Amino acid sequence: MSHNPGERKIIAVTMIAHFLVHVCELSFPAIAVLVAQDLMGGAAAYKEVGFAYFIAALIFGAMALPAGFLSDHLGHRRVLLVYLFGSGLSLVLIGLSKNYTMLVASLGLMGGFIGLYHPAGVSLLSLGTSKHGSSMGIHGVGGNFGLAISPVLASALAVSLGWRGAFSVLGVLPLAFGLWVLFDRSIVIKDPRQENIANDNDSGKKIILVPLLVMFLIGILNGMCYRGITTFLPAYFDAQLKGGLIPGFSKLLQAGSFTTMVLVVGMLGQFLGGWLADRFNKESIFTAAFLLATPFLFLLSRLQGMTLVLSAMTFAFFYFANQPVANAILPRYVPRRLRGRIYGWFFFINFGAGSIMSWIAGIIAERLNLASIFVLLAAVLFLAGAFGILLIYSSRMVGKSENLEK
Repeated sequence: MSHNPGERKIIAVTMIAHFLVHVCELSFPAIAVLVAQDLMGGAAAYKEVGFAYFIAALIFGAMALPAGFLSDHLGHRRVLLVYLFGSGLSLVLIGLSKNYTMLVASLGLMGGFIGLYHPAGVSLLSLGTSKHGSSMGIHGVGGNFGLAISPVLASALAVSLGWRGAFSVLGVLPLAFGLWVLFDRSIVIKDPRQENIANDNDSGKKIILVPLLVMFLIGILNGMCYRGITTFLPAYFDAQLKGGLIPGFSKLLQAGSFTTMVLVVGMLGQFLGGWLADRFNKESIFTAAFLLATPFLFLLSRLQGMTLVLSAMTFAFFYFANQPVANAILPRYVPRRLRGRIYGWFFFINFGAGSIMSWIAGIIAERLNLASIFVLLAAVLFLAGAFGILLIYSSRMVGKSENLEK
């Protein structure tokens, strides 16, 4: 069943908005080495880099809590506009930072504005589209494309314009899309709750608690892994690509380019995860993504050169398949009236609780080395997969009890 025009409108707008969220989010890690040299006294100031990004990520996650409430009361379009204009101006402020304190404050401001997006956008897709797996998969591809393009885009701009100029140029992207949404009156997102669209658990009057709590626990572990990877993978590539792999290109630009290649492969995983979620048991696909990705994440701590890049690509393919599946699973356990708030809590624990890993990983890198980060992250990811097995079991128990009640 294909998406109707109203659904395609929702998917298109949210896909672009999701793309821009992750351009904003990953612009700093991609060129943190240059920022550290200028404001923190050296490129190896991993603890300071990690703390600055921890603040941004923590506020990013915390804003998920009020985001659903604001969408319900202000409307999705207004929340999108606040996020777009706020994030664009925040990127410009990052580029204007004169000291470490201003940098941390500007990053926190950016985290707050981009944190408005996920609960509003994903709940809109959940309520406004009929095939959750495919719509979440397409939406996830938009986000992963933002993740993928931001390292090479930010590093290329920084090489050409300096890190301050790079942030200023990147700030134009959400500002431009915000103006389009503001002045193009055809971009009207109807409240999907008024539509007659079938959704999982539509008639349910209660939360299915046990598997939902397991999902939240997995979300914390997944958020920690995600934050550690996105914060330090570009720096790790920069350190491990001895002399560079491509003659004539700076190590910074090569590190950004290879990070982009890894995240482009992650887009394929997003497509696959969304496709599989509409056809097979969602909890099983979700769990398999973690368990298959874990060994390749561990191998990052042991490899160099092109084998490092290939292992990172394989990890990304399996790992990013989990995201659209997770977003498609939640509607099975939550009635429509609570959908936005539950997504808000889910993204809060994903991005908020997971944000601590950027700080922890920075401390580990300074006391041990960058490779040690990936050993820790592999252990965290394996634990998420182990809890995924519990999710499969608890979900089946719920299904059996529902069948008995019928």
